[in-house]
Amino acid sequence: MKIFEQQPASSSPDGTIELSYQLFGLLRASRCRKQLLWFLVAIVLVIVLNAAAQVRLNIWQGNIYDAIAQHNLSVFYRELLIFAGITSVLLVLGVSQTWLFEMLKVKLREAVSLDVLDEWLRPKRAYLLPLTGEIGSHPDQRIQDDTRRFTELTADLGIGLIQSSLLLLSFIGVLWILSSQIVFVLHGQTFSIPGYLVWCALAYAAIGSFFVWLVGRPLIRANAELRGEEAEFRFLLVRVDQKAEAIAIHRGEADERYHLGKALDNVLGKMRRIASELANLTWVSASYGWIGLIAPLVLAAPGYFSGTLSLGGLTMVVGAFYQVQQALRWYVDRFPALAEWNAALLRVMSYRRALMHPEILAKAQDHRITYAERSDGKFTLDKVCVMGPAGRITLPEPHLEISPRERVLIAGTAKSGKTTFFRALAGLWPWGSGTIAVPSGKVIMFLPQQPYLPLGTLRDVLTYPSPPSQFSEQALYAVLQRIRLNRLIPALDKTMRWEADLTLDEQQRLAIGRALLHKPDWIIHDEALSELDDDSRILVTSLFRQELAGTTLISIGPDSNNRGFYDRVLQLRLAAGDGAAPSRDPVDLHQNIPASPR
Repeated sequence: MKIFEQQPASSSPDGTIELSYQLFGLLRASRCRKQLLWFLVAIVLVIVLNAAAQVRLNIWQGNIYDAIAQHNLSVFYRELLIFAGITSVLLVLGVSQTWLFEMLKVKLREAVSLDVLDEWLRPKRAYLLPLTGEIGSHPDQRIQDDTRRFTELTADLGIGLIQSSLLLLSFIGVLWILSSQIVFVLHGQTFSIPGYLVWCALAYAAIGSFFVWLVGRPLIRANAELRGEEAEFRFLLVRVDQKAEAIAIHRGEADERYHLGKALDNVLGKMRRIASELANLTWVSASYGWIGLIAPLVLAAPGYFSGTLSLGGLTMVVGAFYQVQQALRWYVDRFPALAEWNAALLRVMSYRRALMHPEILAKAQDHRITYAERSDGKFTLDKVCVMGPAGRITLPEPHLEISPRERVLIAGTAKSGKTTFFRALAGLWPWGSGTIAVPSGKVIMFLPQQPYLPLGTLRDVLTYPSPPSQFSEQALYAVLQRIRLNRLIPALDKTMRWEADLTLDEQQRLAIGRALLHKPDWIIHDEALSELDDDSRILVTSLFRQELAGTTLISIGPDSNNRGFYDRVLQLRLAAGDGAAPSRDPVDLHQNIPASPR
């Protein structure tokens, strides 16, 4: 039962074209499209002007060397003034191109990153996507690192292609004209070869490029492997940072140091391999560059020594030959970058396409819970069976109706699937069968076992996910006093890592404080009161009997001694071993059901 094609596009030319078309659609729909277009038009215009100025500089070289050969001082001084003008223009164009290029990268990254972020943070997608398998893993790398590298490569390769193509066309024309001035003498007969210098430049570039490609080809795989090892090393570093307290408690620093050292050794090993491959490539590229200094002189020598090509013309040949070589070499020198760009395009655009499909990209509708709304204000579960990692989770009643203002306890033992059942009610766990219908137009607040405290001030934490401006200062004070956290009132506008500075009991009371502020119609919680001490539990019970008396409560947790607080108590049932069928298919629906700690 496939829910997602693991490779939505391949690295084949057809796949690259398809993903490039999707990229074009993304940019066309982006809020930055106008700025992108203006920067692109401006930089292309600058490149065209720069190519024209380079051709004019090449002509100037011929003129000044002809003046030197003819000992013409007045022409020499005039050419110096012309040189000042040409270089001034080139300087302005160079600075403009640099600024426009960097701004184009900024806007390109803004367009792609904002689009991916928008899709990633649509309701439930950030949670559901990792359940699809590898395509949903490491979103931090895909959204930050892959997107950054992809947009930089796109700008570099795109602008480089335009600039190299324009220079190539411009100076091939120069070489073609100069070729007519090179006359060969054979057995007393003179002749010239149309486009002689052009064909020589193309042949020289082709031969050199072939050897560069042959020797440099292993760098493509080496760079790809290095990025993979870097990602693994970064993941381990983040994991140690997140688990620092547990590592310190267990005195596990030496073990973590071993694993980090091993990951670093893998990174350094790949870097050493790349260093060796680059050294091998330098043999070819450096030789190619040195020979390139003398090659145009040798090729143009027959024309110069026969008197049909002046010293200035020879200088123009050397300059034009160099420009053509640089333009032609761009296509091969960027071969590793093109391969990396293709890989980055695949990673970014396939991830984006994955995000575009809601509900875990499911294509099959079998074995999925149906979610609906009811207009009578009731919450119903009709023949609901949740397919969890340990088996099938059900309730004793095939049809359950919960009316407004009721308080219901859905009890379960350890490892009975309570958290999985809670996720199913919240719409985060779609595997199973039956129908869950929620009251339409009502505000439902879900409280997980571990409260989520966002970054920001305590005011932000308390009012989350609503903006603080929605609540008055007096309301915030009153809530903090009611949940016995009035000591935090002076710290309302203080930014801290609150999940690290507050006890779990205090965090859960803050979650209840949010409920007091938002006054939802329904609250469904997953052992959200489990870590409360006796006094705090009594406090929360009083809140539901007073301020939240009109709120319907569905508690999921262990059986409680305080059964008098609930109107009904239902027992979860777990049929072990009767859940998801195992499969080795990496994108099989059930193979991607993550293990649950409970």
